[in-house]
Amino acid sequence: MVFIPLQTSINSQLRNRVKTPFLSSLISFLVGTVFLLILSIATGSGIPLINGSLSALPWWGYLGGIIGMICLTINIFLFPILGSVQTVIIPMVGQILISVVIDNFGWFYAKTNPLSLTKLLGLILVIVGIMVTIALPSILDKNNQQVTTTDKSKKLVWQIIALLDGFAFSIESTINGHVGTVLQSPIHSAFLTFIIASVILIVINLVQGNFRNIKFIATTHTPWWNFLGGIIGGINIFINAFLVPQIGIGLATILGLLGQIIISLVIDNWGFLGAEINKISKLQTTGILTIILGIVAIELI
Repeated sequence: MVFIPLQTSINSQLRNRVKTPFLSSLISFLVGTVFLLILSIATGSGIPLINGSLSALPWWGYLGGIIGMICLTINIFLFPILGSVQTVIIPMVGQILISVVIDNFGWFYAKTNPLSLTKLLGLILVIVGIMVTIALPSILDKNNQQVTTTDKSKKLVWQIIALLDGFAFSIESTINGHVGTVLQSPIHSAFLTFIIASVILIVINLVQGNFRNIKFIATTHTPWWNFLGGIIGGINIFINAFLVPQIGIGLATILGLLGQIIISLVIDNWGFLGAEINKISKLQTTGILTIILGIVAIELI
């Protein structure tokens, strides 16, 4: 999850060139699929999904790719409706909340970590830290003129969708962790997720007639790094599939979110990938330290 801000920035650049988020997502997933296949062979894990171990998966083991594709699509629609701050904050809070529930009850064969008072305190500190790092600077920014024409009731619906999007992402990570255990390879788990998502997106793009937009890649002189989103996404899924069975979805989620925040601030601070330069403030540094303190409290259980 650490590299998701990089993946999002790169995929957004590709989307601007091919004129549709679904084709951009498909290209990203296809590149990631090829990358994971090469990685699996290069590391001696063999060609994924040909050893018959798929028969040992529960039915919900195949949902990772579907959920991942849905989450990616939802994020595309959230930004213009909720704005940048809520699009980041609400799914993050959703991820944390559902990861605690999954940890507590051991859903999807996840490692069980019962909720305790110390862990609850740590979670509160993490959420406060996220709010201080991301939401508070925007609230205090008098020059922030972000306006939406969406009425309040419709906006509330999308806020709920954003929260559910966060739920779904943590569920996907947990599922992929179990799939990696069953297939005895987190690389194979990530490959299965990417294959399923790619097939779904191929169908969507065929129905919408988006493949004619591939011509824009050549005519707009697309830089090579616009195609790295799939590789970064593959690495993210692989890391999640590896970490979740080891440390639990709760801690994996929180560490991933901390990494996302830090990388996002680094991108903003130096204006990487064409982003507008926004220097890291003392308030944001305080927020990051609060998140780290929360993680320490959680690990004291």
